[in-house]
Amino acid sequence: MFDERFRRFIAPGLSRPARALRAIGVTPNQVSGAGFLVAVGAAGAIASGRPVIGISLWLGSRLFDALDGAVAREGQVGSAFGGYLDVVLDMAAYSLMAVAFAAVQPEQRMLWLLVLTGYVLAITTTAVLSSLLERRQVAVPGNNRSVQFTPGFAEAGETSIVYVALALRPDWARWILVGWLVLPAATAGQRALTARARLRD
Repeated sequence: MFDERFRRFIAPGLSRPARALRAIGVTPNQVSGAGFLVAVGAAGAIASGRPVIGISLWLGSRLFDALDGAVAREGQVGSAFGGYLDVVLDMAAYSLMAVAFAAVQPEQRMLWLLVLTGYVLAITTTAVLSSLLERRQVAVPGNNRSVQFTPGFAEAGETSIVYVALALRPDWARWILVGWLVLPAATAGQRALTARARLRD
């Protein structure tokens, strides 16, 4: 819900490190790859029962996720492949974290399977809807990414908030997950209504 606003808020602070990285020849795709490796480390820490380290690494990986776009804009070196890589690595990172939490919360595994199902629905609905809107040359308002994303209730920011809550309060996991499942479902429904309204022939 607030991803685009957050990106605009932190954009000024990313300009200096983005310029520094471009000056030494670092590419946006390398930043994306580094962020993914940090996210893999986060998932490993969570799965091994070190939630504070895990969530700290996770938040660091999200800074890399914001920084890759800043590097691309700074050097005007963004590419279609870079946009593709960014989305694929993001979804892999979020899914690995879900698997890691499921590993240390075996009593909640069914709920985590439903969360992963929600992720599939969320990315599928936005990918298909955005592709069809783009084919009709309809821009998604407020979207400045290389790949258009239709806004939703469950986005990257909300997911990270849930991961932080789960790391800090694992005893509340069932209730956090039940509440969290509502948002991807609502997002899929929201996009279905948008598709019905904007894609009618």
